[in-house]
Amino acid sequence: MQGSVRGYLLFATTIFLSAFLLFVVQPIAGKLLLPWFGGSSSVWATSMLFFTSVLFLGYCYTYFLTRLPLAKQVRIHRIAIGIGGVAALVSLFIWQGLFPSLDWTLSSALPPALKTLAALLFGIGIPYFLLATTGPLIQFWYGISSAKEPYKLYAISNAGSLLALASYPFVVEPFALLAEQETIWSLLFVVFAALLLVIMRDIRGVVPEPAVSESIEQPRMLLWVLYAALPAFMLVATTTEITQTIAPLPLLWIIPLSLYLLSFIFAFAGYRGGMFVPILLLASAYGAWEYVDTIAPGIEWRILFDCAVLFFLAWHAHAHVYRLRPSVAQSPKFYMLVSFGGMLGTLLASVVPPLVFPDYYEFAIGLALSAAVAFHISPAPWLFRSSDVRLYAIRVALTSLVVTLIAYALYANITERRDAGYTHISRNFYGTVKVYVDQGYRSLMHGMTLHGVQVTDPELEFIPFAYYSPESGAGRAIMYSRLRNPDDSLSIGILGLGAGMTAAYCTPKDRFVYYEIDPRVEGIAREYFTYLSRCPQVEIRLGDGRIRMDQEYREGTKGNYDVVLADAFADDTIPVHLITKEAIQRYVSHLKDEQGIVGMHISNRYLDMLPVLMAIAQEEGLSLLDVYTNSEVSGQMTNSHWVLLSPSPETFTAEIFKDAATPLPEKRVRAWTDSYSNLLSVLDIR
Repeated sequence: MQGSVRGYLLFATTIFLSAFLLFVVQPIAGKLLLPWFGGSSSVWATSMLFFTSVLFLGYCYTYFLTRLPLAKQVRIHRIAIGIGGVAALVSLFIWQGLFPSLDWTLSSALPPALKTLAALLFGIGIPYFLLATTGPLIQFWYGISSAKEPYKLYAISNAGSLLALASYPFVVEPFALLAEQETIWSLLFVVFAALLLVIMRDIRGVVPEPAVSESIEQPRMLLWVLYAALPAFMLVATTTEITQTIAPLPLLWIIPLSLYLLSFIFAFAGYRGGMFVPILLLASAYGAWEYVDTIAPGIEWRILFDCAVLFFLAWHAHAHVYRLRPSVAQSPKFYMLVSFGGMLGTLLASVVPPLVFPDYYEFAIGLALSAAVAFHISPAPWLFRSSDVRLYAIRVALTSLVVTLIAYALYANITERRDAGYTHISRNFYGTVKVYVDQGYRSLMHGMTLHGVQVTDPELEFIPFAYYSPESGAGRAIMYSRLRNPDDSLSIGILGLGAGMTAAYCTPKDRFVYYEIDPRVEGIAREYFTYLSRCPQVEIRLGDGRIRMDQEYREGTKGNYDVVLADAFADDTIPVHLITKEAIQRYVSHLKDEQGIVGMHISNRYLDMLPVLMAIAQEEGLSLLDVYTNSEVSGQMTNSHWVLLSPSPETFTAEIFKDAATPLPEKRVRAWTDSYSNLLSVLDIR
């Protein structure tokens, strides 16, 4: 097999398929976990920790395995393949999916992060670990069996990852139910295992040539780690920057991740880019700094420069890693340290910043580092031509100067943002929350989105407006329930607390129950806003609203609500599990009677969720009323878009809903379920 085209194609196909499966299983697992653990960013951060950690463990396994004789390597890994294949078949035929039942998570006393890790470990731990070992192990075996350098196979591996990334939202998700995705993945995993067994059969008779002793200095190994960590840090920082502080546009995260993978493909295919890369890196770093405050006109340039910084930094860094690659015999150690660098960079950008910074500052740090790298690797200006020692000193001096200047500029920008009228800024795994006081209003912002506002005038402070005005869908639903039973107290269930604006409709005898996933929000709502003080019987239940309602239903404690309002969307992103058919069924099950109303707040700059709710209402036999209003807040128009659902066809014939309906669109989409959702079908960028 040595040197044959068939041999190379077999290795390339196997490594391509393993990388594809490794990447495509991540969104599948995310969709499986979503209804059980909620849509918070802490779940995604924990999942990322799992994926990067298992990848590193897989590379460690490869490193220690390849130190054994080849025959023993094959025997041990054949056992690992068998275990992985059995795990995949057990999942397919016994669990009918990748995960066993996750009912145990509802009663478990483990912290949510540990429950998430346990679910991932029991569900895809074994096959994911096996896939994680494939890249470095296959390259090592190809190198010793063909006596050729294997590193270009890593470019093929990243091409498989890129295909998985691009195909999932555009090809897989729109046309396959979640159960079908799991079945196809499991079958492809069995195909992968079979290809790997063929490779092991072909190489078991290979007698490797004596390895050439190669001494690798510690500074070189340290560079492997650092040059892998910096792009990984910048990937997470850039993704956070463009999706949290610029435009929370669905699927926008695909762009930086695609560029990151593309940089690996270019670098390990041997394309270093010459001086083209550092010059464009420096230019894009300057452009990103120039547009760092842009929030309206020119926002496209800001996104462009931010992504350009990431791409050229990653290309340079990964090309540098490729240039420092060792011989085939040392490749397992090389990949183990590179994966450690990637894990380190990911952790430093995803887990540490919410614990350390009050706002999104990690991109600013990455930008300063990018500019420093660009200056350090650029040629000295022609007027400084001199000896190598002086040239090195000049580069170090220029790098230090650039770091100082950009760090100062970014510090000034951070200080300006911190002191720009905000009375409160805090950040945790659920995002950044700011309280702003200006022109007679107190506003609560979550990322780029208004989550509540109150007039500072004591005589007007309890007047509801903006999303919750009397003309809004929420306002009409609450007032309808009050008019229907004027002598009774109201019972209202609300997913999402924000500033507590809906409590403006509360009377002392009413019962308002808020479901809030972020534990700090109640303190902010009580300290900076006064709405909750109007409602003495208010109750705040911590946790994901749908999950808490599921638990209550299973325990036989129905909410008996007159109205259920789902208003828990962060920014313009949609926690899919809050707007599926199963979610709507759960909200309806907590209504007091047939005249009750479920209100879905779907105000959004990028997604039109109305057709999804129309499809669900039709399948569930619910009456639907679309209510769209707008009002002025601090000189800006605020759109309020609510969709009201009721089991009774008589509900929306009441006088209070007269002239409230917005004409329904002709657009039709498939109803979303816990097994099916399609963001492309509701994407509406204007």
